Amino acid sequence: MPAQRPAAHSRVDAAFSVPGGLAVRAGVFRPAATQWREEPFYQGLKVIFLDGRVDSRIEDAPLLRLSGPALCLVWSARPVWGADAFSEGVDQRYAMVTLPAASMWTELGVEPGMLARLGRPAGAEGPALWYGPAGPEARRVADQLRVCAYQGAARSLYLAAKGLELAALALAQVQAGREAPPAPAGMAARERDAAHEARRCLLSDLRQPPSAAELARSLGLHTRRLDEAYRREFGVSMARSLQEARLLRARELILNGGLSVSEAAWHVGYGPAHFSVAFKRRFGASPSAYC
Repeated sequence: MPAQRPAAHSRVDAAFSVPGGLAVRAGVFRPAATQWREEPFYQGLKVIFLDGRVDSRIEDAPLLRLSGPALCLVWSARPVWGADAFSEGVDQRYAMVTLPAASMWTELGVEPGMLARLGRPAGAEGPALWYGPAGPEARRVADQLRVCAYQGAARSLYLAAKGLELAALALAQVQAGREAPPAPAGMAARERDAAHEARRCLLSDLRQPPSAAELARSLGLHTRRLDEAYRREFGVSMARSLQEARLLRARELILNGGLSVSEAAWHVGYGPAHFSVAFKRRFGASPSAYC
């Protein structure tokens, strides 16, 4: 029998935009097939954090291949066409920030000519392009965007601030010589890396994730120390982070996946009764209201 293709899925964890201004978006998607998709490039500054794999082309420039965690910065002051092909069956965790060309100078005081000189040119008159491995600070901010627990005005302010912080970190990496800033030395660096690895493990299987003790043992830390490192990085405990990811994914399955409440609960590792209580506490309505 022919092998089945992996199921596609998509989830938006955070989205914020100002009409004609800053826009921030973060989430995860998994394509069922590797297909080239052509689209016009954003006119202005676009910063992308990607923990995944993608091939990209900008007009006639050489093929760009990114394998995350990576940062990509593009500055384009004119219409440019590009194309992307994301690897099938690979979870693509992303955070993206866009700033229109006009507001870079008028609102932030960033001189457009400086941006045009920063990156590798994609052609004689093409956009400025920079890419490289994401440093630890950029990874931290991207994860914070995806697990933001604030609501209402506080959420909007938080996402806007973190979006600008991610853009600033990308520009700082470009200006520092296109290399990721060094991670802190010693135990602090080890614990930070362990926290990010723990998050990847937790979110890779929402139905049957590893326990905190199993994660700590595999990463060579005590459970309490790992959870403390996780809280420092993401502002929430591992348990809270997992619950948030499960409930967001369940809501997506009910709204866009056509699943029943019990089916969605099963897919994210909840029993139906406990799921309904947690869902209503998080979203203010029972899951059946979304069916």
